[in-house]
Amino acid sequence: MTKREALNYVLSLDLPQDVCETLTKMSAQLEKQAQADRKPTKKEIERKDANEALKADILARLATGDHMTVTDLIQQVPSLAGMTTQKVSALMRLLKLSNKVDKEVVKGKTLFFMI
Repeated sequence: MTKREALNYVLSLDLPQDVCETLTKMSAQLEKQAQADRKPTKKEIERKDANEALKADILARLATGDHMTVTDLIQQVPSLAGMTTQKVSALMRLLKLSNKVDKEVVKGKTLFFMI
């Protein structure tokens, strides 16, 4: 249940007038927030640019035709050094969604390769 649905449910009950007015204002604010188109923050833009650079480094390494695990990528791509497997896996998921890489599971290990 969303906040808006909860407010609408409570508003359908028999409540004092002042409570109804306050809840109606809250509902209107939630509606306005839901419809607002916001610009990405400076930090979000920087993070997206950094991720694009990391993805380019990953693609450059996979361009050799090797099938590699996330751990192999962390070890062999200098810009990924020190990153967690979760972060690199998230980048690989984005690359897979954009149809730039594919994956296969061999003996329980997920190997990524360029399409």
